[in-house]
Formats: sequence, C-alpha cells, structure tokens
Amino acid sequence: MVRRRVGLRTGHPHGVLLTAALLCLASGCVTDDWRVAADACARCDADEAAVGDASDAAAPDAGEPASCAGQPLRALAVSHGHYACALRCDGSVWCWGANDHGQLGDGTTAARATPVQVRGLGGPATAIGAGYNHACAVVRGEALCWGDNVYGQLGDGTRENRVEPATVPGLGGVVAVAGGGVHTCAIVEGGAMRCWGHNMFGGVGDGTNFDRTTPRIVAALRDSVDAMALGQYSTCARTLAGELRCWGLNAFGVLGDGTISNRNTPLSLVLSGPVRAFALLGNHVCATLESGAVWCWGYNIDGALGDRSTATRLRPVAVRGLEASAVSVTVSGRHSCAAAEDGAVRCWGGNERGQLGDGSTTQRLSPVEVVDLGGPAAILGASDASTCAALRDGRVRCWGANESGQLGNGSTVDAVTPVTVRLPR
Repeated sequence: MVRRRVGLRTGHPHGVLLTAALLCLASGCVTDDWRVAADACARCDADEAAVGDASDAAAPDAGEPASCAGQPLRALAVSHGHYACALRCDGSVWCWGANDHGQLGDGTTAARATPVQVRGLGGPATAIGAGYNHACAVVRGEALCWGDNVYGQLGDGTRENRVEPATVPGLGGVVAVAGGGVHTCAIVEGGAMRCWGHNMFGGVGDGTNFDRTTPRIVAALRDSVDAMALGQYSTCARTLAGELRCWGLNAFGVLGDGTISNRNTPLSLVLSGPVRAFALLGNHVCATLESGAVWCWGYNIDGALGDRSTATRLRPVAVRGLEASAVSVTVSGRHSCAAAEDGAVRCWGGNERGQLGDGSTTQRLSPVEVVDLGGPAAILGASDASTCAALRDGRVRCWGANESGQLGNGSTVDAVTPVTVRLPR
C-alpha cells in the first residue's frame, strides 16, 4: 500500500493544515500536535492497513470495518456554502447540509440534516476539501471532485455539475486538495501546487485571468508548498520555510500587502514569524504563528479580526487575548475561531446566529470561549454563520446557523452552543 505523509515537514512540528485539517494522517498520527491518544491513532492505522489498497475489495463504499467504529476522524472540511464533510479512519467520506448542486456526493440534490456517505469514490480516501458548492477527495493519489462546475472547478475539462465523484484527469501524486468559492487547488508529491476553476481575479495563480477547466501549475511556487487554504476568489499557500504567500482577489486587503490590488501570482506577506496554520474566506484571513499568536487582516465590520475594533485592516494585526496559545484557526465571512494547545476553542466577530458558541447572539470584538464543547478540539472549520470542531475523541460538534441542516444533528434549528453531528459510530 502506498503511504504518503501530508502537510508535514521535518523540523516543523506544527505543519498540519490543508484546509481540511487532518487528525490522523494517512501515514501516521500527529500526537505531539493534537494530543490524540496514541492507541487511537494506532487503531486508525491498523484499520487503514486492513482496508488496504483501493484495488482491494474492502473499499469504503463496500461498508465500514467493524474495528473502525468509534475511532477518530482523519479530516473535517467545513464549507462556507452551508455543508460539511468528514473523512473517517476507514477512508469513507460523509457529508451533510446543503446539496442543491450535488455537493454531498450521494447521487442526489436533496439537503441532508444528518451525514450521508459519498458514493463512487472507488477506494479509501486519504484527504478531503470543501468548496462553496463543490467538494473533492484524494483516492490512490488522484483527485476526485463533485458538485457545482459552472466555472470548471471540478477540473474534468467540462462545466457539467456532478452529483457523484469524477476524477480530475492528468493529475497524479495528489496528497491534498482544497476548494474555494469556485476554484480548486491540489498539492502533489514534491510540493508543487496546481489549481483550476474561476480565475477572473487571478485565484488560480497561473499569471492569467482566464477560467481554467483543467489543472494549471502555480509556477511561482514550484516544489515549495506544504499547506494551502482557499477563499472565495483568493488563495494562500505556506512554503517549506513557513512563509505565507497569497494571490487572487484583494478586496478589503485580503492579501495583506497594504493595497486592494488583485494579484494573479503569489505575493509574500510580512509576518513576525513562521506560519503554523491559516485560513481565509472572501473578506478576511487569519494565521497562527509558531509563537502561538494569531494575526488577522481584511474586512472587519463585525470584529472578525479580533483586535477590539471594527476597522478594516490592509495589513496583519494581532488578535487580542491569543498572544501565545493558538495552534489552529478557522474563519468565515464574519467570524473567526482558534483552538489552543489544551483544546479549548475561542471565537470572535459576528454572532447573530450563535456561531461563536458562547450561548449568546452578541457580537464580540475579541475572543470568547465556546461553552459546553464536550472535550478538547483537534480540528476547526467555519461556514457562513456556523462553526464545527472535531474533538480528540472523534466526535464532531457544531453550532450556529442550521437552515440547511449543516449542524448535522438531524434538525434545522440554530444552536448557540455545540450540538453533536450524527455520524455513524
């Protein structure tokens, strides 16, 4: 069985962020980063070995091995398009929430208030990513995508929507995939990055502003990328040196260079230290550094930058109260959240639907702790007005807006404190 290490580099103990953050990696467990119980990850690896190569009969669509029940997830991908997907340790992918473009991958366009399994992957997945109305998974080093395809974001050379996964042709050795608003990117073995889809503002990063229905290499980052995150029309990548580079739409200063000028090739950001994790959406970006500090920039009318103001920032500013404790971060259009080393989650910004998880609907200009989380968090993800966390025991807990069932608890009622996603055990 081919085993690949994703988003992890020698000498960088916190190199685990590929938009859909990983709890158990395809090649092992990052216990130092996430404090996941060693035996849980050993069982996760044992289950992977039992599944074997995708050519084996025991593919995810054939059913879940009993030994995998109750083990931690491998990854969680939360879309700002009101749905989310989880990658289980047996390689199966489960999605819930909005589905009007087939983004849940279950062969229908019906919204689901509880998780359904993605059909037709053809083998165990090792990574996932969620765009606005489309999603992707990595299987046997290939990228498979499904959902909305009006701008070619599925990468199959067409503009036809898919309600089940379709392979991105000509793209091998994929170790990670991520979806933006209407574009997609992949990291391949060796650190090269390829992107496709909507490109009016340069988010594909190939130096042009033409939409691409098949993958294009981001030439300026050849063989140097180990993590990425995509926004609505923008893209950011981390280099092996811990440098953050961004490109695409620069409305509200998303690219952090002090301007609002769009860029169709990567631009380096000036931060006070190497980047550990980062996240972006349409209007703002946040990054946590090796020091544990969190910096944000861009649109701030709801206080999503966490600097106790509502002033838009064209360059990074420090989040107040998170000077040395954060290990991961997520953002939506109007709020942000970070997880600390002890697994506590703190959020700030807009809160009209309870997306900060503090039991209120009150806007916060600096971080407040999520209440009743139920355990330490390992992975965070944010949608438009909701938030999810994968806990270290493998449960997923979500809170905030729920009109499309994106909280995954079987209802469509908003929640101002965390509720449990009804993933099969």
